[in-house]
Amino acid sequence: MVGDGRVATPWKYMAATAVLWGSAFPAISVALEGYPPTAIAVLRLATAVLLLLPCLFTGRISRLRRGDAVRMAAFGVSGMTAYQLLLYAGERHVEGGTAAMLVSTSPVFATLLGMVFLRERPGPRGITGLLVALGGALLVALAGGQGGGSLQGMATIVLAAAAQATSFVLQKPLLRRYSGMDCIFYGSLFGLVPLLAFVPRAAGQVAAAGWQQSAAVFWLGLGCTVLAFVTWSRVLTAAPASTSSLVLYAVPVAALGLDAALLGSVPKPMACVGGVVVLAGVAIAALRRAAPRRVAEGGPRRTDAARRTPSAV
Repeated sequence: MVGDGRVATPWKYMAATAVLWGSAFPAISVALEGYPPTAIAVLRLATAVLLLLPCLFTGRISRLRRGDAVRMAAFGVSGMTAYQLLLYAGERHVEGGTAAMLVSTSPVFATLLGMVFLRERPGPRGITGLLVALGGALLVALAGGQGGGSLQGMATIVLAAAAQATSFVLQKPLLRRYSGMDCIFYGSLFGLVPLLAFVPRAAGQVAAAGWQQSAAVFWLGLGCTVLAFVTWSRVLTAAPASTSSLVLYAVPVAALGLDAALLGSVPKPMACVGGVVVLAGVAIAALRRAAPRRVAEGGPRRTDAARRTPSAV
């Protein structure tokens, strides 16, 4: 009989992670009122690096091996630089809740990339889930398409989801040798490199922006990146992969609720239906990997769940 302490589902950490990642979308909407996308990306990544730097000096972050530098850099550029710039640019024209629903299609792209580059076979259930999720994304786009700007913004966010999926595929082999904190730190560090030319301008815009916008940017680095990692790591150590994945499905729900409560922005009913369809499709595709009889040991749970760990929302 397994002790209760080992099998208890960490619901409070799962809820905290979903809320922290979900809060990124309204925070981005607020930050965009005072900062351009490049400045938000620079300041968010710099905040995460500075907050995690003491962990490098104390040994809680592993040293990066020379042979992994190129892959880690590619992970950072795709999952931090490209994903954030595309997401911020798209959210200029799209509500935070709608953006969250579109970003939730990233597992679809991750599966497609895994088929091509990692020779993974999703099977009939996986293919069905992908098609359902893509259909849901189309519903979201049709519901929100009011003029070229909105459609362009949603297309940009879908590209952001594809960039995030690319980072998932690049990160997967790294997670065999590095922790999630290692990847967040080095990914943020490498993600800053292409943005170095924007650092002086971003620093100058801090003085011109309002405190609400600056607080939102700081929260993106602290809450949506560092604190979210802490709560997510607690989930990975206590829950099986099938349970941990519920956090990813809950993020758009949290984003919708926070966007409505904090900013009074509510997507159209058809967009909400499309979001539910997206999540259903992702769930169908994810369930193909479920292995109920292999959840007794903690090691496989953490490995499988960690491979699905997003870099940062």
